[in-house]
Amino acid sequence: MATHVNLDALIRREDFEAVSDADDTQVKDSSPITDFTSDAFFYGALRKPDFQRETAEWDPARVVGLIRSFVDGELIPGVIVWKNKGLVFVIDGSHRLSALIAWVQDDYGDGIASQEFFNHDIPDDQRKIADRTRKLVEKEFGSYDSHRKAIADPAAYGPEIVSRARRFGSISLPLQWVNGDAVKAEASFVRINQRAAMITPQELELIESRRKPNAIAARAIIRKGTGHQYWSKFPAETQQSLKDMATELHGMMFEPALQYPIKSLDMPACGPVYSSTALRQVYDFINLCTSAPSPKDDTSGGAVTVDYLKLCRRAMWLLLSNHKSSIGLHPAVYFYSWTGKQQPILFLVVAEMLIEYDRTNQIPQFIASRKAFEDFLINNRSLVAQVVRKFGTKASGIGHLRTFYELTLSMIGGGLAGAGLVEAITSNAAYSYLQPAESPYDGTAPTRYSTQVKAGLVMRELLPTAIRCNICGGFVPSQAMSIDHKERKEDGGPSTVENAQVSHPYCNTGYKEAQRAKSKKGSA
Repeated sequence: MATHVNLDALIRREDFEAVSDADDTQVKDSSPITDFTSDAFFYGALRKPDFQRETAEWDPARVVGLIRSFVDGELIPGVIVWKNKGLVFVIDGSHRLSALIAWVQDDYGDGIASQEFFNHDIPDDQRKIADRTRKLVEKEFGSYDSHRKAIADPAAYGPEIVSRARRFGSISLPLQWVNGDAVKAEASFVRINQRAAMITPQELELIESRRKPNAIAARAIIRKGTGHQYWSKFPAETQQSLKDMATELHGMMFEPALQYPIKSLDMPACGPVYSSTALRQVYDFINLCTSAPSPKDDTSGGAVTVDYLKLCRRAMWLLLSNHKSSIGLHPAVYFYSWTGKQQPILFLVVAEMLIEYDRTNQIPQFIASRKAFEDFLINNRSLVAQVVRKFGTKASGIGHLRTFYELTLSMIGGGLAGAGLVEAITSNAAYSYLQPAESPYDGTAPTRYSTQVKAGLVMRELLPTAIRCNICGGFVPSQAMSIDHKERKEDGGPSTVENAQVSHPYCNTGYKEAQRAKSKKGSA
């Protein structure tokens, strides 16, 4: 469930380089609240740099707290801005400014501006958090509209709201101006944010890569082709192709929406789209699919970005979809911890491994070991957690976890399973640090069940009862379920319930046919 208010639609983005060098015309040192109505001149000129992070990092209490500080006449730190030929770019303070705009326009992620920005496709979580914020505003001090009406008709409102409304004529939001050209303005943004809401190296990479096909594709997937159009310079036909594939990929990666508390195994591969790791996870996945972590800017008119999306779509078809090539990895088994938390490292390691297996024609060997491998993952979650804990979640950790997985698969292929498999792994000198007796529940308070313990219980109880593929024995997720004829239609098999079985799409086609061909070859 979302915990942060999405105010990203309230200040439009603009490319610094889309406008001319800065001018030296006179500017004002503050903005009154009336500057933030939808038809105000100042609001119409406001922009965020196109590389600015999504304005969706504040929870309802923080949004309401900022608004209350303003309406009570308390000091609010100045917003740092840069003027460029009529446009006013927000260098620092977009959350502060957006919170005030949200109050004035009654748009906490579900209003008119947000509806247009997200093409009227706003997730339920975003609507719920917006409604919660609006109710909190009403409870704390009331809407902007009620203050505006209190000026015209003070008798209809209480003295407190009338007093506040009158005060708005003499208070305003301080503005601090950056002088110089676009290069200096961008440098100011990075420098200021390194001191405040720290820009991580990963976020800085996304900023610097904003015109590259991997970053454009990642942002398109996260927002299903809505929001700021980083691809607006591409031809119309290319834009439509990009949006269509981004929407399809979003569905495969982030749907069904993850529900808390966890009560079912219907989980998205990449967790909640609202999470702080979602964009980076998609970006890393694109780099993995394309083998191009540092491409050049897309100057091809979008052709390269579309090619990247095609490669990602093919990979997701393989991992989790109803496409005939899909091996249908169950998210609860492969991509989530015992606490019900999606872990990007688990998704990326398995994706990297299976994409290579697909390229080198090793998918049949994986399918043959799949049931035992999934049983190992379910029964030994603490071992996986220990590997991640020791080596971390960055590139080195991904490499170590993949080595661990491939050793396990190799041992399964050699006939090991169950306790014998665990003993063989922990006897390996490289894994002497593993402690099979460690419980994933260690450290939890015995007097109260945490959300993590509850999630662990649900997953532990539900997984053994989950549907399995009648061909390979692996778990079948709802996103990748196929109905197979036990006796082929080509051989006269009827389309009846008695002749039907659940399978993965790939097992229904490629794997079953490969096994049949292998069997015929062996009997010849």
